[in-house]
Amino acid sequence: MTLPTIPNLPQFSWQATKQVPIVDSDEALIPIPNHERLTSYPIYFAKKIPDAIDICVARSSVVKRLQQAVELLPKHLGIVVLDGWRSRMVQSGVQDDIRRTINRDYAQLTQLEQEQLLLDFVAPVIPDFISPHLTGGAVDVTLFDTKTGDWVDLGSEFDEPTTRSHTHYYESFSDSEACYYRRLLYHVMTQVGFTNLPTEWWHFDFGNALWALYSGQDKAIYGAASWGD
Repeated sequence: MTLPTIPNLPQFSWQATKQVPIVDSDEALIPIPNHERLTSYPIYFAKKIPDAIDICVARSSVVKRLQQAVELLPKHLGIVVLDGWRSRMVQSGVQDDIRRTINRDYAQLTQLEQEQLLLDFVAPVIPDFISPHLTGGAVDVTLFDTKTGDWVDLGSEFDEPTTRSHTHYYESFSDSEACYYRRLLYHVMTQVGFTNLPTEWWHFDFGNALWALYSGQDKAIYGAASWGD
């Protein structure tokens, strides 16, 4: 099956997301349900990131759209959610974890260059900034084979801070399986209303400021949310 190409979208700006007005819908956070073709694996809890919770949760409309996306996939494939809502403390822990990887793998870069690269793969942790995951409107997802339970190879590791993680990367290798599966994931998710973060094939947004920017909306409908208070 031939799928449309993934567009090469322009680089985003975290500063631009700060300018997006937010009119929060007060929609609830709910756990990602575990079914045969939609499941979750709270990856930061598994990686022992401080304060990470042992379930994946998201806004109720996000969960509904995930369920719709699954129905668009071939029957032997499903979606596994690796992360949804994320507290500020977890965001800080993720930032530290990826920074360590960049410091190790990109020692030839200056500190400023390393920090710029870091911003491609994790939202900044600064006062008054609402990161996409803090809203409950962002999910990190991949595909899995429902017969074996194995995750599908989409061409890079989750949270891998390299250009291979850029969603459009494998369009230069259009005959590869990674290209096919990225196109498949991208198109089922965008068909149900999500937008994608161009530097991360796994990251999709609905309702938050990043979604508003990439979908041309004049406001976000999700601001900061909390779980378990």
